[in-house]
Amino acid sequence: MIFFSTIPKLAIFCFFTKLIYTVFFELYFIWQPILIVTSFFTILVSSIVTVYQKKIKRFLAYSSINHVGYMLMSLSTGTLIGAHAFFLYILIYMITMFTFFSILTSLKKDNNKNIIYITDLLYIKKIHPITRLAITFIFFSMAGIPPLIGFFAKFYVFFAAIETSYYLLLVISIACSTLSAFYYIRVIKIINFEKTFNLNIIKFKPNTLTYSYILTGLLLTTLFVIVPNFLITETYYLALLL
Repeated sequence: MIFFSTIPKLAIFCFFTKLIYTVFFELYFIWQPILIVTSFFTILVSSIVTVYQKKIKRFLAYSSINHVGYMLMSLSTGTLIGAHAFFLYILIYMITMFTFFSILTSLKKDNNKNIIYITDLLYIKKIHPITRLAITFIFFSMAGIPPLIGFFAKFYVFFAAIETSYYLLLVISIACSTLSAFYYIRVIKIINFEKTFNLNIIKFKPNTLTYSYILTGLLLTTLFVIVPNFLITETYYLALLL
């Protein structure tokens, strides 16, 4: 589940990026407006639909579609800065999703089944305070709250849009980013502030590999806040290779 939620996106988008920046770059005037329109509707529709989701899988699915919109937005610029923003965004997205899915797959109900609804997360409040803190940290990052890693991802995408004067798309994406911050923070509210009576409904049961994913993801997220130049420099080199 963890790999299928991240690795296919990485492979497909890297292939797609290489294709449009090399083979079809001379046809920029054709694919550029297509990517802009696709990015616009992807960000707008997914941001609105995600608000109404109650199941975790559906919530994450539409949330992922929203992130894809920002990736397309960076690619539509056709510039080096846009390619850099894309590689940085998808790398940060992978780190975040690896960490969250590792936590999610480790949360089991009393009948040993996976949790289904977002409201099920409130039961980790007192049983798993460290896990609750980790999920809270991740969702703040996904909401783009500075100085967390998710803020830098969107910042570079917006910077690439400013460079190419995509002001209308920029305004819409910032408005949708504000809306997405609402539903991410809503999940944080559920986890930390909603009242619950049965505190034994779920258990945290990570295996060794999953636990290593969680620790590695949180470590990378923390290190990026302290030393951001590492990922920024490496993703810039990737953009230069196109």
